[in-house]
This record gives sequence, structure tokens and C-alpha cells, in this order.
Amino acid sequence: MRRNRSSNRVRRVAAFALVALPGARAFRPRPSRLLAKQRQRTHVLRAEEYGAHGAQVDKPVAFQGEHGAYSEEACFQHFGDTVTTLPCASFEELFAAVESGEAAYGVLPMENSQAGSINKAYDLLMDFDLRVHGETILRVQHSLLALPRGPDDPPAVRVRSHPQALAQCERYISANGLTIEAGSDTAGSAKEIAADGELEVAAICSKFAAARYGLEVLALGIEDYKFNFTRFFILAKGDASPPLTIPKTSVIFAVGDKPGALCAALEEFSKRNVNLVKLESRPRRRTAMPGFNYIFYLDFEGHHTDEPCRDAIVGLLSSCAFVKLLGSYDAAPPVVEQLANAEDTTVVNDPSLMQI
Repeated sequence: MRRNRSSNRVRRVAAFALVALPGARAFRPRPSRLLAKQRQRTHVLRAEEYGAHGAQVDKPVAFQGEHGAYSEEACFQHFGDTVTTLPCASFEELFAAVESGEAAYGVLPMENSQAGSINKAYDLLMDFDLRVHGETILRVQHSLLALPRGPDDPPAVRVRSHPQALAQCERYISANGLTIEAGSDTAGSAKEIAADGELEVAAICSKFAAARYGLEVLALGIEDYKFNFTRFFILAKGDASPPLTIPKTSVIFAVGDKPGALCAALEEFSKRNVNLVKLESRPRRRTAMPGFNYIFYLDFEGHHTDEPCRDAIVGLLSSCAFVKLLGSYDAAPPVVEQLANAEDTTVVNDPSLMQI
């Protein structure tokens, strides 16, 4: 019986090594001061940098929502203003567009510093075989947009947007006596107002949508908390092309139902001095076992072919029921750097908001 368990373990490790750990390179330890300096550099990949790797941006970049959505703004932030974008009605359509080759990349929102994680996005990473090629963190700055009006036109008395955006601007809405209307999404609300000529309704969305739909910005930065950021994954087929400036890796794993199983899995990283930066749990949906079973999404510093990271993943394989590598990619620049370059640098000093 012991021999069979050992044999199964070796097969799992060998399969992962063949598929996910090709050409492992020697580990070069980074002095902490050097790493700290590297973290201060802005290294959002521009369109020309992607072009240097070949025809990776010859096809559109997919996002969920209407043109003018924050997700589309994240596309331009990461790839540059000249990239072609492909709006998708759902997250599933986004994944399908990338998987079929209709789009070269997909920009998927993962978590917001106000609202927390986007569960559907995490679940779909299990259902599709796409890899993470990068991440970008977008500052969400809500604006109030409306149709241009003349001096005799009445002011807008209603405001329409996605429920989450309405909730994030509650103070402004209350102070100005506006009646709220829930819309399908932020940019979709702006599109509806423009198409239907609704002078009495304003939309809460990004100022990026104003030019798209011929609206004017009545107010900028109306969110209750200025520290409002959304983290996006850049998804594509296959692995990201090295070299990476500040490598970061994401994996999914499941542990057995026994005391200390999760602790033992995480110790594979701590004993090799690999820094963990995020741990997220989600119920495992496709299982025949009764009750709740969980899978864990883990982000850590380093590339999966670096010796400590590679050995930690192999350690996971020897003790976990399931392991899936989502990819190694360039980490996004620090949020504090984006705030330093922002027009409005007012920050609410509330540590509970710093979830990214």
C-alpha cells in the first residue's frame, strides 16, 4: 500500500515537471536593497514592448463590458493607446475569445480595493486553460457624465450606473439629492443615456467614456474613497515570454481534509524563503464529495523555474490533491507610484481598504 502511494506521487511530480517546469534556470538570490529599488520602477508593458516579441498584438485584446468600461481603460493602460479592443458580454465570452484565437489577450478584473475579490473571475481560471501573462492595477476614478445641455435644459435629477459604482459614490449622490437607478454596467449606462437622449439622467463611469459617447463631465473624482484600485490579470495561451523584470507566479491547489494540511502546503514556500503575497480560497464546485471543499489561489514572488520556487511547487505536488500553475508574469508597479502620478492624491488612511 505504501509503495502504491509513493508511485502515484512520483507520477504526479514527473507530469508537472515535464509540462510546467521546462528549462529551469539557476537561482540567483536578489539582495533586498536591489529588489526594493526594482519595485520602485514603473514597468507596465507598452505596446511596442509586446510587439518586440512578435505578432502578439496583431489581434484584439478582449475585455468584459461596453466600450468605455474601466476594463477597456485597463487594456490601454497596459498595452498602449493604439491597441484594438474587443468588448465581450460576459467573462465566459472573454475566455472563449482568447482560447479560440479571436483575441490575443484578455484583460480580466480580479479584485477591487473597495469591493474585494471577483469570485466569477477566480472560478473561470479553473474552467479554462489560459495562462497569466501579466497584471495591471487601474486607479478607478468615478465621474458624473451627462448629455450636453443648453441654459434652458433642466439639470439631471437621476443617476444610473452599476450598483457597485453607485455604492462607491454614495456620499456624492446623497449630497446632491440624486435618485439612483441600477444599470447593467458603468459604460453601458453612459451608452444608454447617449442613445436615448435622456437629459434628466446622468451616468457614473470613467471620464474615458465621455468622448466615446459624446457626453460631458459634470464632476470628476466623486468616489467616496480615493484609494480605489482594481487589479487585472492579462490572460493568453501558453507561457509569458521571459525575461521578466519582477517575476510573480500564481498557482491553484487543493489540500487533503486533515489537520495541518494547509499549513504543510504553505511551509513548502516558507522553508525556501519564497515570499507569499496573496492567498484566496474558493469552494470547489465540481466535486462529488458532500459538503464544502475548497481550492486555494496563491500568488508568490519569483518565477516558477527559479530553484526555490520550483522546489516549493514540487513539494506541493507531493502533498496536495491538486495543483495547477496559472503562470509566471511581471508584477504590476506599486500602487503608491500610481498615486504619486495621479491628479488627485487624496488617500483615505484606512488599512482595511488596502487589499491589493
